[in-house]
Amino acid sequence: MQNFTCCLTRETLNDVVVTGFIDADNKNQSIFHPLYDRLFFIFDQFIYQIYLDHGGFIQANIIDEINLWFDIDDDDQFLQMSIYSQMFKTEQEIKVLKANYQHTSLSSLFITYIEGDIERDIVLDPRHFFGFTFY
Repeated sequence: MQNFTCCLTRETLNDVVVTGFIDADNKNQSIFHPLYDRLFFIFDQFIYQIYLDHGGFIQANIIDEINLWFDIDDDDQFLQMSIYSQMFKTEQEIKVLKANYQHTSLSSLFITYIEGDIERDIVLDPRHFFGFTFY
């Protein structure tokens, strides 16, 4: 996790992605079902996957590509969706000033960033039934 928090402050964050699926049974309407159990932070040279382990600790590891990590029905479709603009309230590039994570069970990740001259904070909270929430 320390490598991830250092990376946030040193590298340019290009995107944040959540994965999910489209239920193929509903032909009239395609509805994306995001699964916020894992978030994918995309940088120039690598992708960090963050998730909550069984002990309640946020884990972060580098992956080569975003792959299906959950079971879906054969007729459903695995998809990805960018949540960068929802998370950071902008489509512009941001600069992370600091990231703080206390390595305790169910602890949140606090990120301070700037967009232009505006400094903001975001909290990634893992204590939600559906996965990470951010505010």
